[in-house]
Amino acid sequence: METGVKQERFDETEIQNLADKMMEANKVRMSTPAPLSQVQTIQHNGTIFNFLTPSKDITVTKIIKSNNVTNLKDDESLRGHFGWTTVNKALIPYIIREGQKLCSVRVVEMKVLNKFLHCFNQEIYKCACVKSFYVTEAELRLLNEINVQHCDLQFGDQFTPLDLVVRLDDVIELHNFLETCYSKLLMKNKGITDRCGFVRINKESVVPYSVSAGEKYVPQFYFEDESDSLKLNIDQLEGWDLAYLKFCCKLQGIREELFSKDACAVISLNNIKSYFPPGTSFEDCWPSKIVGSQLLSKGKTQMVQVGQWTNRPTEPPIQIHPSNYGPRAIRPANILPNVQILHTPRGGGRRRQVPMAIQPNIIRAAMGPIFPTATIMNPQFRPITYGNIAQLPPPRNSSNITGYG
Repeated sequence: METGVKQERFDETEIQNLADKMMEANKVRMSTPAPLSQVQTIQHNGTIFNFLTPSKDITVTKIIKSNNVTNLKDDESLRGHFGWTTVNKALIPYIIREGQKLCSVRVVEMKVLNKFLHCFNQEIYKCACVKSFYVTEAELRLLNEINVQHCDLQFGDQFTPLDLVVRLDDVIELHNFLETCYSKLLMKNKGITDRCGFVRINKESVVPYSVSAGEKYVPQFYFEDESDSLKLNIDQLEGWDLAYLKFCCKLQGIREELFSKDACAVISLNNIKSYFPPGTSFEDCWPSKIVGSQLLSKGKTQMVQVGQWTNRPTEPPIQIHPSNYGPRAIRPANILPNVQILHTPRGGGRRRQVPMAIQPNIIRAAMGPIFPTATIMNPQFRPITYGNIAQLPPPRNSSNITGYG
């Protein structure tokens, strides 16, 4: 019996027409960009049309996501970017927010301002306007990473959302300003500075001035009688140039309401000279009798507390769980701080502990590169010497244990 095979009709024309229609539909689809909502919908569909989605639609989605990250103010901290700079020979780290370099207030106080915090009271910092900001979550994690992995905890315990940051430019300006105040009030340096001073007019009146863009400016309220004729020459002094002028006014005991604002009306000293008769003398000086005692600290009660030299932000700090603060150091249990445990001596017996200041810390080599090299330990731990080592802990079962404080 013969077995017959069914013959299927092969209609090439119909198949070709169907293929042409699909190609035309795909061309139209590729020439018209799909909205973002459609792109996201297509990406989640598990059909064959997902593979026919134009590649540029996927690129648009990636670009949009990338732009969302780039627009964040702490994008550089999210990427783990930070740097190092030197302020008065002190090496400090900085982070980047919206293109500006920011430094931790805690780090600045420990490395840059530690010389001045116990010398001046809050009045001296009212001359300057240093704005501070609370850290973001990404900045908080990065600061803890710097402190733990790069600085060996030389900046103290873990950073928290209450920590503040300030602009690096303000840190440099504040240090230079405090150096001038320190030189004049404590070192009794009566030399002429390049930022502020006093001018003695005709060997009688002493007027303070501040230098801005290489030109000396004096307060307009010193010449109230001639204010009508000087109106066309009045300028506004603000920022750090005004801080130096406020410092000089405080030394003279001038009423604070005359210069307490964020801007002060001033007149160029060169314009003032033209209103005096020929032969009038203008001599730079530093008065011997100044009222500077109210700017100096008179004990621990008047010392500036942490962050009080800044203008604190009005917005509240971030609220996150401590587990999201970032890296933190874990100290081995039953090990004295700042003490290194050496290998167990041959023949058993109790292991010997010596201060880390005498023996190098072996653990630090295993912690990865440390930059800059830590010069101080955590300030809450006092150094341990042979005379005050407490009773040693019982030995563990392992033969070789190395720890650090």
